[in-house]
Parts: sequence; structure tokens; C-alpha cells
Amino acid sequence: MPHLPVTSEKYSEKKSLPRPVLKEVLRRNAAVLAKTLRKRFSSPLKGLCIRMICFYQKYLSHGTCLYTPTCSEYTKRCINNLGVLPGILCGMWRILRCNPLSKGGIDPAPEACFKKKWLI
Repeated sequence: MPHLPVTSEKYSEKKSLPRPVLKEVLRRNAAVLAKTLRKRFSSPLKGLCIRMICFYQKYLSHGTCLYTPTCSEYTKRCINNLGVLPGILCGMWRILRCNPLSKGGIDPAPEACFKKKWLI
């Protein structure tokens, strides 16, 4: 059995991490926690929102939108690409812009790189 060096330092006398290092460790742990919570609660909510929009498109919508893709399809793509809250906010902004006085036209949904996408 190897001999371990005996130190006279007590636990309370040991030096703690320097403040910048401690802040970095806390920041990383907070980022990991936020990412875990986002993954755990975002996917079911994202699926629910997309299913609700599909129901609206199938049974309630008449498909009369001045823009391409339609406002509901745009919102669905934004939720898929950006996440639930930013996607809903982008969709609301699009619905506010879609009125009889607007020109309409092609307005693609914003893309987010390196994200898991649901099949639409």
C-alpha cells in the first residue's frame, strides 16, 4: 500500500478557487442546466404547437394569405427552426404584417443552424 503524504492543512484552511475560475464554473453549470431544461420541456411543447397549427390548417384555414408560405406554415417553420417562444413571436409578427394593405410576396422563415428539426 503506497504511503500518502500527510498534510497539516485542515479542510477549512485549504484555498478555494480564484474568483474568475469560480465564476466560469458557475456559468458553465448554469448553461448546462438551461440546456437540459430546454431539451426536456421544449420538445413536447414544440410538438403540441406544431400539431395545433396542423389542425388549424386542415380544418379552419381557407389558405388565403398574401404571402408565400402562408402565415400558419411560416409560424410552423419558425417554431421548428427557432424554438417555441421565438417561433411564436416570429409568427405573431408575420400575422401583424399580413393585412389587406400589404404587398405580400415570398417571405421565407428564418433558419437556425445546427438544430434538430422535426418533420413537418
